[in-house]
Amino acid sequence: MEFRNNTLRAGFPAPWSMGDTPWQGPDELSATVLSSAADRRLVTHLRQQADVQTEYEVDPGMAALEDVKDDLGVVLAIMRGAEPIGTIRFIPAGHGVTLTERFWSHASAGTVLVGADSWEVGRLIMAPEHRNAELLPRCMTLAFLELLQNAEVQHLHASCHMRMTRLFRRFGFKIHTTCTTGTGKDCALIHGEVNAVAAALKVASPGMVPAQRQMLHA
Repeated sequence: MEFRNNTLRAGFPAPWSMGDTPWQGPDELSATVLSSAADRRLVTHLRQQADVQTEYEVDPGMAALEDVKDDLGVVLAIMRGAEPIGTIRFIPAGHGVTLTERFWSHASAGTVLVGADSWEVGRLIMAPEHRNAELLPRCMTLAFLELLQNAEVQHLHASCHMRMTRLFRRFGFKIHTTCTTGTGKDCALIHGEVNAVAAALKVASPGMVPAQRQMLHA
């Protein structure tokens, strides 16, 4: 298998900077786009750890859409050296396959959450031995930057348990609406405008012109 690999290193190009200091990532931490079903087998063992039960409870039809979402979306492996330690999937709005469009349609229809350049953020699934507070924001930043290299993005949205909204606020998201599922779980639909997410992750606001994209691949 061949993957396009983007590694964040010391001295990362200035368009993605924290003030006057270039963004510093772990030397061996990188993001890889998994473009095909064969490529995505690299993270099968990680995906098996995902808690999808709540998602399938609120919308049982989601279970049949997994392959469709893979094909439409941007699926990433977070690598430490040659080891996949995490994975995340971003899915574009407008195809009727996201929870935002299905379960939350009463609150999202006609809003920027389901407009052009809007993407659903899936779960960041980490290997148990790599789940720690220091690594999580690095992986989210890396995944965010990689998404911007592969898609036009203005808005990000996601569904989560209410207890997770505090974490997402650290990444620039706000609660759009809330509800209680039929099984009594409190959930939220959250939204992050791309510049707010960039600011929260301490990277420069994305004006993804071709020259900047070229620098990111240098």
